[in-house]
Amino acid sequence: RNTRDLQGSVMSIRLVPISIVFNRFPRMVREMSGKLGKLVELKTSGDSTELDKGLIEKIADPLSHLVRNALDHGLETSERRLAAGKSPTGTLQLKASQLGGRIIIDVVDDGAGLDRARILEKAAEKGIACAESMSDEEVWQLIFAPGFSTAEAVTDISGRGVGMDVVLKNVQSIGGRVQIASEPGRGVRVTISLPLTLAILEGLSVAVGGEKYIIPINVIIESLQPKPEQLKSVNGRQVVQVRGDYLPILRLHQLFNLESQAVSPERGILVLVELEGERAAILVDALLDEQQVVVKSIETNYRKVQGSSGATILGDGRVALILDVTELFLMQKTVN
Repeated sequence: RNTRDLQGSVMSIRLVPISIVFNRFPRMVREMSGKLGKLVELKTSGDSTELDKGLIEKIADPLSHLVRNALDHGLETSERRLAAGKSPTGTLQLKASQLGGRIIIDVVDDGAGLDRARILEKAAEKGIACAESMSDEEVWQLIFAPGFSTAEAVTDISGRGVGMDVVLKNVQSIGGRVQIASEPGRGVRVTISLPLTLAILEGLSVAVGGEKYIIPINVIIESLQPKPEQLKSVNGRQVVQVRGDYLPILRLHQLFNLESQAVSPERGILVLVELEGERAAILVDALLDEQQVVVKSIETNYRKVQGSSGATILGDGRVALILDVTELFLMQKTVN
């Protein structure tokens, strides 16, 4: 207990709540919506989500730009909203959470949404490769091109010479990712995913092929040693049947090219995980223990390890990778 208390005290020096950044926005939203003649309600959630001080400082500017952009170009005036059958007051939400070994920050507005045709038109004008056959997700990514804008004029609200390309570059510089989802007339969601640099994570330590890995506790449902009759084959892929559900099996020894003691699920243990409604079973050699770990980014000195969100130094001095369940799902689909 004393060690845990000491660890908590030391980490509290580096970790600060994201409310430090979120608290800047009520005044900004109030002033800018007034200038634009719009009614806007700001809602925040997950304010207590903790980030390393270094991340807090670097995420403030991208978030500020996204908020300005939503106010200026995303949310409509009261007249337009009423004409579209909406409430005259627009809603802007800032959400933060810890999910699957990463920090997730959402900037969501209930405005007009992105204009697919307009984006393709502007991209063509700028000589950016595009086609009508592109999916919505691919079209939304076009707005990250340098200098891209569909606005008719640059304003002092969101213009300021800073485009979405700078937002993307700033987020990527700290190992983050940016995704956009939009629905016409319903609004836009911009999701920033950040590594848990120097954060504390509750994790389950597992052994695979002589190596140790950490699985974030918040994505784990349960663990089990499957019986032969639970293992099935669906479309040539082995799955495990758990209470009527068929879950794909993620074999860490294959994904990380390791020699495993548990090549078949019957000889190992399956850790059932769930993230954003998607479930899978991770095959490991053994469960070790549950522990709090300090997450460190490894991308400063080493190349990114696909399938991991960072690393930690264990009590015995060994380094263990912290698994990024989202990337593991994608890796498994690629393998299949």
